[in-house]
Amino acid sequence: MKAKGIDFVVHDVSDLHRAVAFYRDTLGLKLDFLKEEWGWAEFDIRPVSLALNQPSEGPPTPGSGAVIALAVEDVRATVEELRGRGVAVVREPFETGVCHMAVIADPDGNRLWLHKRKDGTFG
Repeated sequence: MKAKGIDFVVHDVSDLHRAVAFYRDTLGLKLDFLKEEWGWAEFDIRPVSLALNQPSEGPPTPGSGAVIALAVEDVRATVEELRGRGVAVVREPFETGVCHMAVIADPDGNRLWLHKRKDGTFG
């Protein structure tokens, strides 16, 4: 098998409406597709889509989804903005030799990395 790339990343969620509101309204991501009868939503974050899945059989495993790193302009400022909106900060901003990062959590405990490369690139 030879994978050509990543088409989407999925987080299982316990409440699709609450999760959509968090990603759309709190994080400001563009909702691209919502199919409530499937328990599915997608956000267009090119070049990869973020999908939310509310399993129809059995509960999701909180915090076990794939980890997503969102590229932001200023990690510290973004953390403070989101903290002001009540978002849980799992790991305060820190710096490596090549980037700045922090970790937040969505309402289901799925972790999201906030990330800025020092060279200004993303993707």
